[in-house]
Amino acid sequence: PMYQYSLDYFKRLFKAVIESTQSHDNFDEHLQAFIFNITETVYRTISRGLFKKDNLLFSCLICMKIMRQSEKLSEVEWNGLIREGVEKVEDEDNCPINWLPKKKWALLCHFSREMELFKHAPEDFKVREEEWREWAQSKQPLNTPLPEAGSILDSEGNTHPTPNWREDLTAFQKCLLIKVVREELIMLAITDFVKTEMGPQFIDPPAFDINLALQDSNSATPIIFILSPGADPAALLVKFAHSQEYGERLHFVSLGQGQGENAKKMIEHGKKTGDWVLLQNCHLSKSFMPELEKQIAAFSQTGAQINANFRLWLTSMPSDFFPIPVLQNSIKITNENPTGLRANMFRCYNDIKDVELFAEDEEFTNCTKKHAYHKLLYGLCFFHSIIQERKKFGPLGWNVKYEFNDTDKDVAMQWLHMFLKEQNEIPWIALRYVIGEIVYGGRVTDGWDRRTLLSILRTYLNDAMLDDTYTFCENDIYKAPTVGTLESYKTYIDSCIPREDDPDVFGMHVNANITSQLVVSRALLDAVVSIQPRAGGGGGGGGGGGPSTDEIVMEKAKEIESACPPLLLRSEAGPNTFRTMDNGLPFSLSTVLSHEIVKYNALLTRVHATVRELQKAMKGLTVMSDALDKMYNAFIDNKVPLLWEEVGYSSLKPLASWVKDLIARIQFIHTWLKKGEPAVFWMSGFFYPHGAMTGVLQHYARVHQVSVDVLSFSFTVLKSKQDEIKQGPADGMYIYGLYMDSCRWDTDTEQMEDSLPGESYCSVPVIHFLPEVNHKPPQNAYIAPLYKTTVRKGTLSSLGQSTNFILAVELPTDRPQDYWIQKGAALVCSLND
Repeated sequence: PMYQYSLDYFKRLFKAVIESTQSHDNFDEHLQAFIFNITETVYRTISRGLFKKDNLLFSCLICMKIMRQSEKLSEVEWNGLIREGVEKVEDEDNCPINWLPKKKWALLCHFSREMELFKHAPEDFKVREEEWREWAQSKQPLNTPLPEAGSILDSEGNTHPTPNWREDLTAFQKCLLIKVVREELIMLAITDFVKTEMGPQFIDPPAFDINLALQDSNSATPIIFILSPGADPAALLVKFAHSQEYGERLHFVSLGQGQGENAKKMIEHGKKTGDWVLLQNCHLSKSFMPELEKQIAAFSQTGAQINANFRLWLTSMPSDFFPIPVLQNSIKITNENPTGLRANMFRCYNDIKDVELFAEDEEFTNCTKKHAYHKLLYGLCFFHSIIQERKKFGPLGWNVKYEFNDTDKDVAMQWLHMFLKEQNEIPWIALRYVIGEIVYGGRVTDGWDRRTLLSILRTYLNDAMLDDTYTFCENDIYKAPTVGTLESYKTYIDSCIPREDDPDVFGMHVNANITSQLVVSRALLDAVVSIQPRAGGGGGGGGGGGPSTDEIVMEKAKEIESACPPLLLRSEAGPNTFRTMDNGLPFSLSTVLSHEIVKYNALLTRVHATVRELQKAMKGLTVMSDALDKMYNAFIDNKVPLLWEEVGYSSLKPLASWVKDLIARIQFIHTWLKKGEPAVFWMSGFFYPHGAMTGVLQHYARVHQVSVDVLSFSFTVLKSKQDEIKQGPADGMYIYGLYMDSCRWDTDTEQMEDSLPGESYCSVPVIHFLPEVNHKPPQNAYIAPLYKTTVRKGTLSSLGQSTNFILAVELPTDRPQDYWIQKGAALVCSLND
């Protein structure tokens, strides 16, 4: 909401660049110099007011807009990068390459139909599979030479040369190839592309510079600091004011209840005297914002009496009620904390004023209190840095993103000091409880995140921390230094903690970096797509003469309408489907099936009706409502329409994969309806898997005459494959179709093992879910949460659990629980493609 600029703002930029551009005798040279200067100036002035995550997005949009305007980049190539292609199901089913995901093979086939350069790419991948695999799986494919020119034979025996992939590809076309083989590297590929086309100055945003902002401003233009959690530029502004001999002429008002009048008085005083005024935390004073808008609008009115040295500085978190006219005509600066463990540890120790809080004669049984305090203080700061940085790993780090801040750390430090000061021995249990469950845990809303938080805390608050040889992970770089002065700790952090964080220090597998990069890359492309205008009715194909946007949407609508299954009819039920027990009660799973049919029929009805309505609206036979318009856009972006999500099941799949998945789900339910209960149930096929699990427990309780309240599941992973099992178990349910996230199942050792490099997900063999009375988990088992989707996050239900969470599954392992907890190991029902 803070990224707002007016046309007048850009007019002033243009005027300033025109005046500052050096004249050339040659008009064309002068024009090129002006174009470059205005492009660089716009990037520099706008990007300083953007958060880091949006800087590459901005430079990417500038670069691609210029290239598309100059016809160096076709619409087909542009849409190939930012949107999912119209992949055909038969392409996925006929993927001949084991190391390339089926969906990516289908994307390559789509490129071959749309772009001349990629026309023979699928055949080339098949002919030179090993050469392509070596390039795709190299550590740095962006810096590894691509295969050179080759030749392929078509179905008629004719020879066709392939491009010299090493020489013929443009930087943008290389991005398309990276999207096919290593999607997680898209962000790095786009960075290289912008750097190649525009220059390195469009990759590195300008540094935080108050002096430059002051030079670009005037007395009528406010300067806004856009805040981020944990960052406060007030101290930097005070320091800068002193350097400009304005230390005594900078006046503060922290906005809040009743501070509006004080702010108005200070502004009036500053306008007369030329002093500077800083209004802090504008986001906390919504009621004052209309008045602030009036005050600033008066600055630019004819005849306004304002001292030329006056400056109004504002700070605010992003908020949707901040006055838009103020945003559009102000200079904006963002100030974010540096990221990474090293930067976080520096911040922690820069905030510490004194570590010498214990005398040498204060002792515990096995060490001095000073030694314990120094060691545990370092561990506490490292813990704080770890939980902050885990957010970059997405769902592997935390199911929900939490804004832990410096206040949490400061309070935890106070508790640490108090416990060590007042106790004769270190109270480990109380220390971990107060810091983990109360100080930090008070922010945590997800039970599995709480388990992760406490697991991480145990790594840094334990007896071993007092030993100088104790390391936080296998990489012995990460450890608490020997006891020293405050400056010695800062020196150690500067010299010993790497600038690039090793996933191992987070307890993560090396694949976690892939997940982190994939999250960032997809977020970048999603952001680009979200701000694209809809193409005109005949412009979808661009220069390549491809189909228009309307034609693409109409084709998708017809394909979905023809592929979507009919409603499930109870009249088609087989003789053994809806059975009853001897006491007349229906089988619990029969009730589950009835509920599933109702849910799926509601979804199928919505799909059929809205697809027909969309086609009518596109032909002009009915009104294109707002809901249908959003559905149209969703079809363009290959996303599931909101109309379907409202009555659908949890899924993160793109539209093409979602439709294929829906057909498979309906087939599963239809087979169950006609033939009775299957021997093995597909967990992802359930619309509401919680109901199926409850049904199994309820059936067991009725058969064995026990209370359902004392039942829970035990789990046995079977050796038999799903298609080898012809009969279901006497009790419980056989389940297939689950995936392991951040771990894998070893069929030889029959237990959990680390994931293979590059393999984030691994399919799980059939599992027997068996109800047991007063079941207790075995000692050598990891309690793995089972989620519907990989995002893991859901809304909090009335039972206190996430709606995305199904149940906890016990899996054999020879490693401690904490090992898998910190890796984020879990089971999921459905993947993203």
